[in-house]
Amino acid sequence: MQSNTATLDHSALKRIRSLALFNDKQLDNLAARLELKTAQPKQRIIGLGDTGDYGLYLLSGEAISQDREGTRCKVVSESDGQLQPIAQIRPSLYDIETLSPVVYLEIPNELLTQMSLLEETASAGMEVDIIEQSEEANRLTISLCQDISSGSISLPTMPEVVHKIKQEFAGDDFDVAKITGLIQSDPSITAKLLKAANSPLYRGSEPIETLQQAILRMGMDVIRKQIMIYAASELFQSKSAGMRNRMQSLWKNSRKVSAFSRILAVRSGHFDPEMAQMAGLICDLGIVAILDYAQTHGDLYDDDEALDQTIRAMHSPINGMFLYQWKLGDDIVTVGEESRKWFRNHRDAADLCDLVLVARYYSLIGTRAQKGLPALAKMPAFLKLQLEFSAEDSASFVQESRTEVAAIESMLGSV
Repeated sequence: MQSNTATLDHSALKRIRSLALFNDKQLDNLAARLELKTAQPKQRIIGLGDTGDYGLYLLSGEAISQDREGTRCKVVSESDGQLQPIAQIRPSLYDIETLSPVVYLEIPNELLTQMSLLEETASAGMEVDIIEQSEEANRLTISLCQDISSGSISLPTMPEVVHKIKQEFAGDDFDVAKITGLIQSDPSITAKLLKAANSPLYRGSEPIETLQQAILRMGMDVIRKQIMIYAASELFQSKSAGMRNRMQSLWKNSRKVSAFSRILAVRSGHFDPEMAQMAGLICDLGIVAILDYAQTHGDLYDDDEALDQTIRAMHSPINGMFLYQWKLGDDIVTVGEESRKWFRNHRDAADLCDLVLVARYYSLIGTRAQKGLPALAKMPAFLKLQLEFSAEDSASFVQESRTEVAAIESMLGSV
C-alpha cells in the first residue's frame, strides 16, 4: 500500500453521504489534508480486528471481504451513485483484500470534526487545536479484540428478576398480577417505580404510596421501560474502588444524555419519551462492560490513558453486542453502535439514534468536551430532527432546559 501523488479534488468527496452538509470550500480544505492510497492485487487494506477510527472508501478497482469463518464476499463500494464506507464496524469483522489494482481513501473521523469547526470559529476569532491521537494499540485493546473474535468475552447480564419481568412482558396477553408480584419481590425496583411515579414527570394531585397506584398512574408500558432503566442503572455500581470515580462520572453523563433525549423527544413530537429516555441512558453500557473487563484484567493496562484508548477504539462494537444480548431491539442496538458518530447520515428520516446523538451533543455543551464538538449545523442528525429552534439557539435551549434536566436526573438518582 502506498500514497498516491495524484491530487484529490472534492468531486469524490461529494459522493460521500456523510459529507453532504460540507460546502465546496470545506471539501477543498478537507481534500488538501487527505491522500489517495493505492494497492496492488492480493494486498490487504483492512485486517480482521482493525480498530482504526476512520472510514475507508474504494474509489476504483475491486476487492473482496473474508470473515473469520472464511466466508468471502465481493465488496460493493458504490450504491445509487454514492460512495459507501467498507468494513465500517470496529473492530473490523473482515479482512479486505484487493482483486485488482485499487485506489482508495481513508478519512479519519476526528478530521471531520476538526474541519467542520474551522470556518465556524475563524470568524469568531477562536482557535481550533488539531490533536493527533496515537493509533497504537495497547495490550488491553488487543486482549479485548481477541476475546471478541473468539466469542469468549463475558458481558454483564440482566438482573434475574428483571429478566423474568421482561419475559412476562414478551406476550401481548401478559399477566398484570404476575408482573406486579415479580416487581414487589424486589424492594429496590418497587422503590424506584414509586419515586418515578411521584416525580415531576408523572406527578398527579395526590402522592403515590403503593405499586398498584404507580401502575395505574404510569401504565404498564411506562412501567416496563422504567424497569429496564432500573436494570441499566444497577450496572453502574462499581465493584472496585479504583473504578468508582469512572463509573460515577459515566453515570452522570448517561443521566444527562437520557434527560436531553426525553426532552428532545417531547419537543420533536415524533418519538416516545420513555423509549428515548431509556435509549439515552443505556447507549453507553458498552463502556460499563469495558470497565468491568479492565477490573478483571488489571495486569493488561498500564494507566488511565491506555484504558481511555481502549474505550475509544472498542465502545461502539461492545455497545452493540451488549444491547443485542439484552434483546432490546434493532433501534436500541443501532443507538449503541452509532450514537457517537457525529456525521452519521442514513437514508431515512430521523430515527432514535439521531435523537440520542443530538442529545449527547447538548449534554456536552458547557463542559470541557465542548471544544472538540463539530459544528451542530453540519450534523445531519440535527437537521433531520427538524426542531423548532436553530443550531444558533442551542445555548438558549440548554439553559431553558436546566430545570427539566435536573428533574429527570433526580428521578434517576445516583449510584
